[in-house]
Amino acid sequence: MYHEILNTLILLGALQGLFFTAIALSMRKFKSKSTFFIAMLILCFSLNNIQYYLWETDIIDREIFFGIVYFPYASLSMVLYYFYVKLFLYPKNPIKKKQWLLFLPCSFFFLLTSYYKIGNAFGDLSGKTEIFFSYLIYVHEIFSVLFSIILLGCIYALILNFEKNQLKGKTQIPKIGVNWLKIISLISFILCLIWIISIYDELTYGSDNVSFYYILWLGMSFTIYILGHIGLYRFGILQEQKSIQKFSNYNKTMISVEAVYSQNEHIEEFEKYIKTEKNYLDSNLSLESVAEKLNINKSYLSRIINSELEKSFTDYVNELRVEEAKFYMTNPEFKNYTLISIGLEAGFNSKSAFNTAFKKFTGMTPSQFKNSLV
Repeated sequence: MYHEILNTLILLGALQGLFFTAIALSMRKFKSKSTFFIAMLILCFSLNNIQYYLWETDIIDREIFFGIVYFPYASLSMVLYYFYVKLFLYPKNPIKKKQWLLFLPCSFFFLLTSYYKIGNAFGDLSGKTEIFFSYLIYVHEIFSVLFSIILLGCIYALILNFEKNQLKGKTQIPKIGVNWLKIISLISFILCLIWIISIYDELTYGSDNVSFYYILWLGMSFTIYILGHIGLYRFGILQEQKSIQKFSNYNKTMISVEAVYSQNEHIEEFEKYIKTEKNYLDSNLSLESVAEKLNINKSYLSRIINSELEKSFTDYVNELRVEEAKFYMTNPEFKNYTLISIGLEAGFNSKSAFNTAFKKFTGMTPSQFKNSLV
């Protein structure tokens, strides 16, 4: 009964993956190089789990499994994830020729597996070939887990480099959070550790010991769900941000905040830099960076903002951001856009920061405000 439940969960996860793959590849709004690779990754995970589901439930025997069904997807999955992250974070950077070489190992294992299947189909396999293939499966598993860990290190370096460039304003895409990518990468690393334990357990105690493999397959089902939901959801947010940003570039004055006339030239410079030049949209904006830009002492700038504008630096900037967000939320062109994409493009660096500031200045959460417009 216990194994039946586990097998059902594995099958449901795989079927869900096939559904996500169909959506990602068929819907026009998801058409991009990055979504192609995430679709292939989800497909890879799904097919891998389906083949082992058929094996563990005795729907097929050993001969059919290795002779027809089995393919070495393990050496392919992390390569697909690497290209997904690379193209999602750096969509304008073409894939270099040497990076395509990452597909060589999986191509090698796929060719050898195909050779075995052809020989098996024609009944032309020698005893040595059978023995070689039985060893090859373990070689493939060991190589794949080590290869995956190395690629995960490269992927994490890509994410950290993106964060560094984002702080400098040198990215190719709108401001986004990448913690979700870090979480997926961490989950993938944990799965690799479980994978290592699974291989060790099987080599030590025999091929009937698959308890740890069940944990691995269930983990992959969970990852399919995360990749399908969060991956496609984040891509949708990114596309919305690009549309908002494009609209913003053609409409320079979108908010209406009462101008403050002051005899203090520093306040005029401050307002020009923040409001007129729309630097409040920069989520990395800080009192320190503005003071440095205007060549003013930070403490002095803080004092004159409080005295002349009668509000703190944070409140001044966030009020502008809230007004920016309200403009998009009341614009019919963006009525179906997610609140997080609007908040990010208004200059907030997270959903929680957006919600907190919005409620402070309007008395409502963004959701409540949006519902009040209906």
